[in-house]
Amino acid sequence: MVRHVYRYTRGSITIIGVGGIFTAQDAYEKITSGASLLHLITAMIFDGPQVMSEINRGLAKLLKKDGFTSIEQAIGSQNPLPVIKHKQTDIDKTNIVAVAE
Repeated sequence: MVRHVYRYTRGSITIIGVGGIFTAQDAYEKITSGASLLHLITAMIFDGPQVMSEINRGLAKLLKKDGFTSIEQAIGSQNPLPVIKHKQTDIDKTNIVAVAE
């Protein structure tokens, strides 16, 4: 879902990745798909609050491995935005997407 929203809005809104995040790899997949923020409640319930630092350390390693110096650089990096040829997408200030054909 993160990938679809990121592409539909062309990365213009903040996306929160929710669900299924238990490891740094899970978090990294949400980030590189387009999520700017992550929601990690279930992982904290099952694994305890230390999971946050484990995911943080793992994310730092994954970012370095891929040549990024910040999470911001990684957002959407594995989800390139398509070139629009026949549709024009306008995002207004309320973050509502209008598609004109």
